[in-house]
Amino acid sequence: MRRMMLAVVIVCLLLSAAAAAQEPKQGGVFRYALTTNPRGMFNPILNTETYDSYIISMVYDGLIYIDEQLQPQPKVAKYWEISDDGLSITFYLHEGVKFHDGVELTAHDVEYTYKTILHPEYTGVRYGNFKLLVGAEDYHNGLSNTVPGIEVIDDYTIKFTTTEPYAPFVTQFTYGILPSHLLEDIPVGELERADFNRHPIGSGPFKFVEFLTDQHVILEANDDYFFGRPNIDTLVFQRVALDALPIYIRQQRVDYAEISPDNYAEVSGIPGVDLYVYEALSYNYICFNMRQPRFADPVVRQAITYGFDRETYVEVLREGFGIVANAPIPMASWAFTDEGINEYPYNPELAAQMLAEAGWKPGPDGVLEKDDMRLEFEFLVPEGSRVTEQMALLFQQNMEDIGIKVNLVFMEFSAAVDRVDAREFDTFTMAWSLSVDPDPHGIWHSTSPWNDPGFFNERSDELIEMGRRETDLEKRKEIYAEWQRLINYELPTMFLSYGVTIAAVNERVQGIDTEPGPLGPLASLERLSTIWLAD
Repeated sequence: MRRMMLAVVIVCLLLSAAAAAQEPKQGGVFRYALTTNPRGMFNPILNTETYDSYIISMVYDGLIYIDEQLQPQPKVAKYWEISDDGLSITFYLHEGVKFHDGVELTAHDVEYTYKTILHPEYTGVRYGNFKLLVGAEDYHNGLSNTVPGIEVIDDYTIKFTTTEPYAPFVTQFTYGILPSHLLEDIPVGELERADFNRHPIGSGPFKFVEFLTDQHVILEANDDYFFGRPNIDTLVFQRVALDALPIYIRQQRVDYAEISPDNYAEVSGIPGVDLYVYEALSYNYICFNMRQPRFADPVVRQAITYGFDRETYVEVLREGFGIVANAPIPMASWAFTDEGINEYPYNPELAAQMLAEAGWKPGPDGVLEKDDMRLEFEFLVPEGSRVTEQMALLFQQNMEDIGIKVNLVFMEFSAAVDRVDAREFDTFTMAWSLSVDPDPHGIWHSTSPWNDPGFFNERSDELIEMGRRETDLEKRKEIYAEWQRLINYELPTMFLSYGVTIAAVNERVQGIDTEPGPLGPLASLERLSTIWLAD
């Protein structure tokens, strides 16, 4: 890991003094490159993919947003108050915030948004974030028609109350507010099939115009945006083939792109482009389907991890743009710990020894067998990243070296997600982009719909629940440190690397964060409503 990867690296030309002296101006088209298609689920309480969330964050506004310092800040809510017992939050909304169709946003829309998440027929995955609201479980289970924990006081005031302290509570209210007047007559169980999801209407800085698969998503500036019209006129999320990305950057056909490590050298030499390298709140991983007997023993999962050369993956394939990971809380988080964490260094001899001691013996073709099971499995690999594809080939070879046969299955990203959601996989690789609060409930609790490996551990659930209830930061750190050590031993997934992102930005783009933290130069796209384009 190169030391410079831990700090911002600015490459190419510095902004000219003339450009820096200019005042922000309106106009122009900003093009954001995407190498993976959005699915087209542009609904903030139903989407599950990062690429859809880019569009959602521009079309909708939430009660709050998270700033560059990872702190919650007011948005639709002009401020909030927390009760002395810590169980209630009261949000006071701005008056005059309007949806893109001109209808005013009120507390009733906020109520609709969050009550829908709790509805018995809700098909999304966010119920766990709000199940501690008073009456939520009864409502979710069809035992009540009301949620006392959501109280509309007047058109511009709404109160949320939990049954017990909930440390991440404030940060949960970033979800975009849905227009109840357009959706409340649609049965909740049918909401995910509504045409609205592909033609969204929110209250955010940009209005939806068009989505063409394999081409683009076009948004236009909201002239009536409550917080001030964006400077740019048109925002385009441009689909670009991975191999063509450096060409698009060189030809100034895109203004912003997250590039892969193998493009770094080429793009760093392009005039008029600035590169920013920052550590993100993310990690990538290989997930084991623990519902299968061959992956049930932690010794097998540990041996596979010892048997994979993750150091080569980071240092060679990722060209040093990454940090080998051993637990699911990134170094960029305040909850990260490396105390008592096993690093699982590459050691194929130890991996083979562990498997032999666990009863796995070579079969006629050399593949390990035990109790009529073979250590042969499919490895589902989403297409679109050369580094990921190279990693899969390295994994396949490393596993063959210790008697494990891996069959690679390359698949378009959305199709791979469908397979994972249906639990039709042996192993797969993907990445998680995480929220600012380290609460792991949404991914790792045994009841979570995003618990892809099927991991169940009573102590893990207990620690996750303790971490949610504990409001003392130092005590939360201790709880999450123990939890990380537990996951580091159990390894429901093999952690590959903590995210280090490389952002390429055309120098005509003004108003970005030039010393980005984990949210990057665009502060998780929040700055797209204020950036401007120089001549």
